[in-house]
Amino acid sequence: MRRPKTVAVLVAAVLAATAGATLAVLGVPVGESSPAEAVPSARPSAGAGGATASSSPAAMDDTVAADDYCYVEAMIYYRVKEQELAQTLLRKDSVAADAEAFAKRVVADDVAELDDLRAWYVSWAPARPLEPPTDGPCGGHGSDHAQMPGMPSWSAEQGLVDASSPDAERRYAEIVRDQNAGMVALVTLILDGHPHPDVRASAEAVLERERADAVTLDGLLAP
Repeated sequence: MRRPKTVAVLVAAVLAATAGATLAVLGVPVGESSPAEAVPSARPSAGAGGATASSSPAAMDDTVAADDYCYVEAMIYYRVKEQELAQTLLRKDSVAADAEAFAKRVVADDVAELDDLRAWYVSWAPARPLEPPTDGPCGGHGSDHAQMPGMPSWSAEQGLVDASSPDAERRYAEIVRDQNAGMVALVTLILDGHPHPDVRASAEAVLERERADAVTLDGLLAP
């Protein structure tokens, strides 16, 4: 006789866990506000050379496909991880000036880009695949995109946390270089398809930014 109540409790627990994961992607501490309240209006995201991904949140329409939504979700995970890595470096003492300047620029650029991505994440929710894709641009990323190309391993991140300058700067640059390569691979697959116009603009801005970042990273990794 108690089975319906037990099932209801389990369903509620699953929904609560899903909501927590969604809020984390949106950059909102769990319990502070709803996703709709948490997402600010998107603004132009100036990347390297002034490239702009979008000037306003794109409304859901018939041209938004599952790959468009997957790109947005994957890029949120990439950029949030990129911010975490930069902030890890910036918390250290005696960081080289060029590495510190790069990390600060990464954080500032990601804040602007994430505004757009999170707005699309909410407005394009109906296009979200019911199951993690097994093929296409985001095939094999897993339910939380942890298997995306270039995402740092736990040991790599811990190595950065434990490192001191100048080893920390090199470890940071190596991790970011590998993650950037993963982003470029994703963006290339997206652009080879038929993305939504706003996704195409965003992806092209990512490529432009990564080309500029590569020059700085090469300098940080130079002997």
